[in-house]
Amino acid sequence: MASETSTPESIAVIGLGCRVAGSVATPADFWNFLLEGRSNVTEVPEERWEPYLKRDPRNAAILREVTRLGTFLDDLAGFDAEFFGVSPREAEVMDPQQRLALEVSWEALEHAGVSPRALAGSDTAVLMGVNSDDYGKLIMEDLPGIDAWTGIGTSLCGIANRVSHLLDLRGPSVALDAACAASLVAVHQACQMLRAGETSLALAGGVSALIGPGLTRVLDEAGATAPDGRCKTFDAAADGYGRGEGAGVVVLKRLADAERDGDRILAVIRGGATAQDGRTVGIMSPNGAAQADMFRLACRTSGVDPAGVGYIEAHGTGTPTGDPTEVGALAQVYGAGRAGADRCRIGSVKPNIGHLEGGAGVMGLIKTVLALHHEMIPPTAGLRQLTGAVDWDNSGLRVPTEVEPWPRTGIPRQAAVCSYGYGGTIAHILLEEAPAQQVSRSPEVSGPVIVPLSARSAQRLARQAEALADHLRAGHQEPAPVAATLWTRRSHEPVRAAVVAEHRHELIAGLDALARGESGSGLVTGELPGGQAADAVWVFSGHGSHWAGMGRELLQAEPTFARVIDEIDEVFGRELGFSAREALNTGELGSTDRIQALTFAMQVGLAAVLRERGGAAGRGDRALRRRGGGLCGRRRVHPASRCRSGVLPGAWVPLGDGLRRHGFGALAVRRGRAAAVRSHRCGGSHQRIGRILCHLGRHRGRRGGLPDLG
Repeated sequence: MASETSTPESIAVIGLGCRVAGSVATPADFWNFLLEGRSNVTEVPEERWEPYLKRDPRNAAILREVTRLGTFLDDLAGFDAEFFGVSPREAEVMDPQQRLALEVSWEALEHAGVSPRALAGSDTAVLMGVNSDDYGKLIMEDLPGIDAWTGIGTSLCGIANRVSHLLDLRGPSVALDAACAASLVAVHQACQMLRAGETSLALAGGVSALIGPGLTRVLDEAGATAPDGRCKTFDAAADGYGRGEGAGVVVLKRLADAERDGDRILAVIRGGATAQDGRTVGIMSPNGAAQADMFRLACRTSGVDPAGVGYIEAHGTGTPTGDPTEVGALAQVYGAGRAGADRCRIGSVKPNIGHLEGGAGVMGLIKTVLALHHEMIPPTAGLRQLTGAVDWDNSGLRVPTEVEPWPRTGIPRQAAVCSYGYGGTIAHILLEEAPAQQVSRSPEVSGPVIVPLSARSAQRLARQAEALADHLRAGHQEPAPVAATLWTRRSHEPVRAAVVAEHRHELIAGLDALARGESGSGLVTGELPGGQAADAVWVFSGHGSHWAGMGRELLQAEPTFARVIDEIDEVFGRELGFSAREALNTGELGSTDRIQALTFAMQVGLAAVLRERGGAAGRGDRALRRRGGGLCGRRRVHPASRCRSGVLPGAWVPLGDGLRRHGFGALAVRRGRAAAVRSHRCGGSHQRIGRILCHLGRHRGRRGGLPDLG
């Protein structure tokens, strides 16, 4: 834990995933849902409670008294098992919470512009808040139906472990049960792991699925639930909370790493704290003093002035005791000395989506991240009359009842998020707006680009095309940056399509045709035989592929290429007496020995670029590493192809050692045996492939920015 005299390292939120009632399946859906002040309270689907009716005839009378209203997902049972490589039997006994966590984690990574499959073998962490084990209890009571898959399929640990297993993530993997505080505790713990260096990327979130009536009956008996299934946060009519189901996941990374890697940063986590209510009149009773102490601790250790916090996402369940207690604690810390226009705004997402319990805190966090990102504060839905149990006039707080602007002012906007569990666990996270990110303007390159899409099935591919077309119609993006993101920031699946387009309307037309299952101009479709990607074959040319100016634009536009050339330069200067970077920049290639050394440098640099673009095994691609790719070239293929074979497992042979090991100085240069990959001129009118490569380099920009293409 950070000391009180040093602030903790900031953590970037770079991706979001969510699934809640009301057909909300993406962050964009969720944001619109919030702005419109919507909610989606319905009766529990009939099939949920049928097993309990069959099990004991006495249950029928009891179930007639249990609260039936809440917020329920449209298709909780839906799961694309084939996409994740899960067998039908294994999928059947998987808790729907495991399925939700897996799907929403994948979507959050894609929202972040991170290819999920590229993370295989990495130290990525998964931390999931959990609460309900309805499904496990139901399945485990069917003794004849139990098999080897039942245990892990119904375990709460599987909600996190399943994600790590199926994506081959090697970092910490933990399911946390802190009741309704669980998912915000998961976020806090993920931040701590990032700061400690235990992981370089973290998925943190929580899930809730309302399978059975047992916990609802418990809450009914405790007087915690609202008969109409609605959370009336801060309202005089507050009479308990409405249960909800869904999932939320955030993708977290150290801020310095996110800035280095060009990630799109949605918001920054400055710090936070977790604590416990301690001994109260009852274990489920809140403790305002403990909450206020936690707020002060979080602000003090994070270096955040409470007076500078502009919005608080409260726990705000809509209970007659909980809301006034929480508002009183917030007023002590965040409302002190504030009045009029300076009052801190507070709200809660629960009137929109219900109380997601194990997933509640992260959904409040996602709402607040979106508010910072979009520079607007949504209203607290359904509020009619503020509760008289709070002295609002002297609280220093106010509740927005309509969408309010929250623009950048030059002073970083800050926000706080609260989440509390009925066992007494309390959690608090402090957020700040993302730093202003400079996206460099690059020269426009005329001509068509290839926009790739892929999925595990034709149906999913059509849905992707429809979503992308709708996204383009709603915005102003041109094909080049869209192509760059899809080439470099998405996993490439076996069912594929490509649209060749120069202008936005051409791309939309091709996508519409793909969505309808029709042919179209510039549209090509296909499928990988056997559903597996073919191995890459690397062909390295010999002498004669050079020209003055080769590599110049790549040095300027492609950081990976420039990094490799800089690594090579140290050896060139020591062994050969000249600078590869300088020669490529000036176009003064010199003698044959120098030319062959430079073509070697070009081919190793381009191999690194193509590997990053998905042209070979990525980090942790164990299957491709086992099979290996083809290597061939004119004359002696080493040293360049051997350096290339060294990166196939995902790590470069240290170039200085590699050059000497493969006899570069003694053999390849002085005896004229360097191999070179033919590099196409960027921007040359007859070199379409080269131009596409330049497009990808110039339009790397920030990750993300496309819809969630599930």
